[in-house]
Amino acid sequence: MAKHRKEVALQVARSLYASEDSIDGALTQVANFVAMMPAARQEAKFAACVGQDALSEAIKAMTLLNQAREAMVRAHEALAEVRDQFHIGPFGFGVDPNKPAYPNQAQLRPVQAVA
Repeated sequence: MAKHRKEVALQVARSLYASEDSIDGALTQVANFVAMMPAARQEAKFAACVGQDALSEAIKAMTLLNQAREAMVRAHEALAEVRDQFHIGPFGFGVDPNKPAYPNQAQLRPVQAVA
């Protein structure tokens, strides 16, 4: 039974890390897009109002992705509690084993977009 639980926990951990990586990748892509839009507007010599609505919407998307990332951090913390409760042991997949513990929710600060 313990071996089976460890195998299931490993599957969950892999899926968790893949989910975290996917959100980080999407957040990075949208952040690059947000950064590109004002530069493209300047290069094309358009007025500052051109594309403002699109920029605002992209920043909203980035904010929502950040909220999804925060939720995944909380999910990770909750799964760590389950792991400890059942004495399964931590899993690492190429991350620094000396990484700091997750901050509590009060310490998390959302990403602020600056235009």
